[in-house]
Amino acid sequence: MASGIRKRASTALEGEDIKTSHWEDARHWMSIYDDLLRFKRGLLARVARDLPTLSPVAQGAAADDLRIIEDQLEGYQARLDLWYQRVWELKGLWLDPETRMVRHQDAESHLTKREFQLLEFLLDHPHRFFSADQIKDRAWAEPALFPEEVRNYVRRLRKILADLQIPCDIVNRPQKGYSLVFRADDP
Repeated sequence: MASGIRKRASTALEGEDIKTSHWEDARHWMSIYDDLLRFKRGLLARVARDLPTLSPVAQGAAADDLRIIEDQLEGYQARLDLWYQRVWELKGLWLDPETRMVRHQDAESHLTKREFQLLEFLLDHPHRFFSADQIKDRAWAEPALFPEEVRNYVRRLRKILADLQIPCDIVNRPQKGYSLVFRADDP
């Protein structure tokens, strides 16, 4: 049953058109999926918090509900990631892994290996926050690096994004880490 839910949760909602040529439509669907994710995460937290207070029979039923919610959450995340990719396509952003070039509209820049890996990682996981340790482990597989080095690469990448006028920012939130955030107010 849970796998059937997963399949339904990752399909398009009524009215979605991933082939849209309007970035505003893509931003609209990103907003919808972001809201759905926030709602499901809150629901998941409430069910998980209340689970220990339930009777054993109710705990079994609630555990099934948790799996369904987690599957829906996974499907919504996949759709949100798909819409982020579509926005980038509509905004004219290209990455070339072979030459480590990033191009936005008519401007381009060559990145170092780590800069490119960091940008690629953040683009693959937009709107999600990662600590310096998570970035070291997941973007570079280099746990020996220091958090200061992550901050240095973030600073350098921020400058590149600004120089190329790419409509996104790398934001840092205390206790959450770094995230690539698309500027909603950018035309």
